[in-house]
Amino acid sequence: MSAHAATRKRPNAVAVASVVVGVVLVAVVIFVVVVPLAVMAAAVFGLPAHPSLAAVLAILEPQNRAALFNSMTIAVAGTVVAAVVGVPAAIVVERTNVVGGRVLGALFALPLAVPPYLLAFAFRAAYDDRIGLWRWPSVVFGDIDSASGVALVLGTAFMPVVFLRVRATLQAIDGALEEAARVAGASALRALLDVTVPLVRPAVVSSLVLVFVACAAAYGVPVLLGLAADPPVVVVTARIAVALQGGGQGVNDALGLSVALAGMAGLAFAVPALMSRGVAVVTGKAHRATQLSLGRVRLLVSGVVWGIAVAVVVAPLGALMLQGVTKRAGDAVSATNLSLHHVADVLARPEVRAATLTSLGLSVAAAGIIVAVALAIVVTRRRSVGVTVGALRVTGSLMELAYALPGTVVAVALILTFAAELRLVVLDKVTFVLALGGTVAMLLVAYVVKYAALGLRAADEALDQLHPSLEEAARIAGATPMRAFIDVTLPLLRAHLVAAAVAVALPCFTELTMSVLLQAPGTNTLGVVLFSLYEYGDPQEAMALAAVLVVVMLLGQGAIIALRKPS
Repeated sequence: MSAHAATRKRPNAVAVASVVVGVVLVAVVIFVVVVPLAVMAAAVFGLPAHPSLAAVLAILEPQNRAALFNSMTIAVAGTVVAAVVGVPAAIVVERTNVVGGRVLGALFALPLAVPPYLLAFAFRAAYDDRIGLWRWPSVVFGDIDSASGVALVLGTAFMPVVFLRVRATLQAIDGALEEAARVAGASALRALLDVTVPLVRPAVVSSLVLVFVACAAAYGVPVLLGLAADPPVVVVTARIAVALQGGGQGVNDALGLSVALAGMAGLAFAVPALMSRGVAVVTGKAHRATQLSLGRVRLLVSGVVWGIAVAVVVAPLGALMLQGVTKRAGDAVSATNLSLHHVADVLARPEVRAATLTSLGLSVAAAGIIVAVALAIVVTRRRSVGVTVGALRVTGSLMELAYALPGTVVAVALILTFAAELRLVVLDKVTFVLALGGTVAMLLVAYVVKYAALGLRAADEALDQLHPSLEEAARIAGATPMRAFIDVTLPLLRAHLVAAAVAVALPCFTELTMSVLLQAPGTNTLGVVLFSLYEYGDPQEAMALAAVLVVVMLLGQGAIIALRKPS
């Protein structure tokens, strides 16, 4: 065969491989995302057996209406907390000469590294009126076990979404715009308010919509703090979990409330798109905006901002660390009251060891699957044309949709689809049986569906940093496309892919919402065991376990930053 014929056949082989990979990936994503959502949508209207609006009307039941009201109220209040803290903090840190601006930026972003329910443990360790290290806030602001406490914790947990997005927008805005206003006679403050603030408004609105949806979809914080209130504050996610256990009418309640949650999640797509119409942010690297000098009020402003950072980040997390190594909760911190006794005891519990192995295995498996699939999607999409590219783009959009949906909705959809055995008979001879209901595999599927978008984004970002000429040079030297990818591209992507795997594994390791609804009999994850230990076991050991998990999450985030740092 001539060299010309060989080179002509290579693109055909690549095209065939791309089509095969694309078809398989699209089929898998449709099966685990589209089908469950379609099954849930049909079940809402009683299809295909008995058409009915019972699930929709179930929303009007008193208990469900109360849960919806509580969720909406807490979501609005949590969004207000995130806005009041996140937006001014981003402007002050990025646009002023506040004292310790770099450290403040890290502190305000820190809550994003900690699951919200662990942050709830931290706030209770700091401000609970019975065991908190600093009990005076409960006198001023009320008990942490209340709707306002839930809103405060959720607002703090998701505040970094607002802070980071506004700060990124401020960094992207061309500083020449403010300079032009200054040349026209405006003061630095007036230029900031009249020029810059309107340009960041779309970023503020879009981030607040995300915070609202996240607060409404939260499960762990409302269960830990809301159900301990007097009277208990029941939200939609907690109501769905209880309703699913009841069966019968409870299934209709869960379906109706799941639809309501999914509807609120739809805002995350619609509102930012509407707000960005007709808005263009002028960006550029040539001019960096001049920092606004705070002058005589620098120390005052710095004190206020640092006080907020300490109150909502440093004090709670520090209190949780101290409570984890305290012999007797609620007693004053002293050398005689500090011990690792509770940490050692909780880590030695058989149920904690078993849950650790389960969560670790699920998180590693989910991370491996997600990163491999994401890399296959990105590489295939970039080397294919026509229908395959379009199909893979749809696949990516479906992954983003699954990530945007509340975990409760994803879990309910998977339960309805895979709770019973699925049988496929081929040629009346071979039968394939898929039985996920009541198994750990169901949790793995849920984790992969929920967090696949994280891996896809990471793979896209990693490949964007590599110039195509690197592989082209290998091809010119005679390497096949696969050999060029394995020998040239993959080694350069290794650190980024490991970082992506860690970024996926961390939320899976501490996941709670889907784990509660999908846990297999006799097999619990760490989040479930932590809650059970706090409610029915030893609260002090639960605090110690929560402190250990926070340390693990922070170390994991540090590893991600180190891996993504240019060498």
